[in-house]
Amino acid sequence: MGTEMMPQYEETEEKIVNHLEEWILATNRSPINKSVGGFLRSASPALNILAKTRVAAFVYDYENGSYSYFNDYFPILLNSTRRHIEKVGIRVMEERVHPEDFIKCLNLTRRTLEEFSKMKEDEKDSTQLRLFFRVKRKSGDYVWVLQSNRQVRWSKDAPALDLAYMMELFDSHNPMKVMAVLQTSRRVMEFLPDGETELLSHLSMREMEVLRLVATGFSTKELANKLVVSENTIKTHRRNLIRKLGVRNIAQAIGMLEKLF
Repeated sequence: MGTEMMPQYEETEEKIVNHLEEWILATNRSPINKSVGGFLRSASPALNILAKTRVAAFVYDYENGSYSYFNDYFPILLNSTRRHIEKVGIRVMEERVHPEDFIKCLNLTRRTLEEFSKMKEDEKDSTQLRLFFRVKRKSGDYVWVLQSNRQVRWSKDAPALDLAYMMELFDSHNPMKVMAVLQTSRRVMEFLPDGETELLSHLSMREMEVLRLVATGFSTKELANKLVVSENTIKTHRRNLIRKLGVRNIAQAIGMLEKLF
């Protein structure tokens, strides 16, 4: 953790982002919104404006585990469609984020949430989480993006909403590494992926899939049937991921995976 300066944005986008953050804070303190629907009716005009400026915005409902709202640029930035995102929900991030970065972001999000849970309530109100990672565009190339999240509640007992925006970063203003920055009115904390997460990020997508399914209790035979491959192929994947992670057995590999969540 450290206190490095955040990358600077293009002037126009910086003004838009600052306007949005001011609106978030004002909404967070306002007693007007008494429901998710009321909150979104208030949010929609501001978030739709961002779509015209290549800033994706979305509202994530922790209680329902789904997107309550996303503007028109959100599916464009993720090279997806509104219908698909409404169908798969948060899984669209797993589909579009670089496989190495996705694993790192899981770890960073868990660690920052642990830090967030230790804060006093007045500090939580001003806390913003920024994540830097790569997403896949229509061309097949990956571009670096900034995702900035702020948790919003319209009353003490109301469920939390995650109000966020995402924007592509210009090369000259790009950290070029996966990282998280937790910023409050009092301090700035920087998080980088830990060693175990770095190792997991080097597994292939199929090796990661095998590890996840083994962790949920799938046998070699069940895995082969599910993935439509031979049992020998599954055994090869298991040997390879154990070798890459530098562990003695699959149980230790599962232990590393569980630390992400």
